[in-house]
Amino acid sequence: MQPGTSLYYAFQTAPVARRAPLADWIRWWHEVSAIPIAVQDAGVAEKKLHWWIQEIQAAQAGSPSHPLTQRLRPGTDEAPPVALWNTQLLGLISQLGQGRWLDEVARASHALETTGAATEGAAWLLGVRSEAGLRAARELGRPLRQAHQLARLGQDARIGLLHVPISTLQAHDVKAHELLRPQSSAPANWPQLMAHLQGTTSQELEAFHGQVRQLSQAERTALTPMSVLADLQAALIATINRQGDRVLHERIMLTPLRKWWISAWSRRRRS
Repeated sequence: MQPGTSLYYAFQTAPVARRAPLADWIRWWHEVSAIPIAVQDAGVAEKKLHWWIQEIQAAQAGSPSHPLTQRLRPGTDEAPPVALWNTQLLGLISQLGQGRWLDEVARASHALETTGAATEGAAWLLGVRSEAGLRAARELGRPLRQAHQLARLGQDARIGLLHVPISTLQAHDVKAHELLRPQSSAPANWPQLMAHLQGTTSQELEAFHGQVRQLSQAERTALTPMSVLADLQAALIATINRQGDRVLHERIMLTPLRKWWISAWSRRRRS
């Protein structure tokens, strides 16, 4: 993973013994999740994702061909359950040709299938096995995905990807074209829409912390990298909120120095 990213700083808080498989899992997720966006031909993208489904099946049978599956060994007790690999791939296939979501339910469901399955797999590699711990990790995927999409709302809108569900736009009287083709001034109801998006994401991040506090000390410690990542995304959301409509015109990011400080503070708070 690239130094200076939120994932990089969260990763540094994982036990050294667990970093290699966790890094491979993150690389795998980045590789497959980039396919729907990086491959412009939906048919070609679908073939690539179906190849991965076949590769997971082959790995289960003991014949992996890709370096990542050779190291992670899907189908063994050490690797995330195979269902998590396949859930992500099928979720990404359903994303092809999907430029926007009709409602919050569909968007949230897709986030759990993709980013949520990825975070649950990461929790597995960190040693979490309780149902409550794995569920907390999976549900964290939803606000992580929302925070990531909010940070690049305008950037993605310019290539036709609208991350705010149509039902949410309608509820706040904001038109899709006002995000897809932003003017010099923000939509009249932009502050209300942003307050809603920022508020729900922040609440879900805090709900994750609440779930983690109910776990055993061992699993709370195991999930430290995810708690750090949640704190980093909460800070990102707050920064986006302070920037007004700037996110419609450029991607908002925390500086590497600020990410380092937040990750250090977050880790100390849980030690």
